Amino acid sequence: MEKLNLTHKRAQAWSIDLIIASIIFTVSIIAFYVYTMNSTSETKEEMENMFYDGKLTGDALLSEGYPQNWTSDNVITIGITSGEKVDEAKLENFYALSVSDYNKTKSIFNTKYNYYFVLNGSISVNGGSVDGIGEAPLDPANLIKITRLTVYKDKPTTAYLYIWE
Repeated sequence: MEKLNLTHKRAQAWSIDLIIASIIFTVSIIAFYVYTMNSTSETKEEMENMFYDGKLTGDALLSEGYPQNWTSDNVITIGITSGEKVDEAKLENFYALSVSDYNKTKSIFNTKYNYYFVLNGSISVNGGSVDGIGEAPLDPANLIKITRLTVYKDKPTTAYLYIWE
């Protein structure tokens, strides 16, 4: 009889281990599910914020800016157009300002995100050409591309604005 009683106690210990393991497994699954749901919504919200900032930055860039003939000393709003065409003097001012003080341009655009502005083809600056204005994205985590149509050198041109973290 004593042997039967010893087997019964071992079975009870095994049952408690199984219950604890089941509880740990269930809590882990619930934690993973909650984390997955929250991280997806955070990423979606961040992408929406980036798209919103990109849209505002693109609209500002393809405006006349303020004041109308702005320079790096008096600029309030960076804009590169005059009469709905890209003004090469404003484009050069924008390039010079982005090279000398990139963070100031981000502040003027009122964005925390990095940007890179490209016109289809190359951009003429001070007799030379550049691929784009701003910091080129090397390996961004999230990247938004805003596309606009404008006129550059009397030809319809596509303007691209890349926004990333």
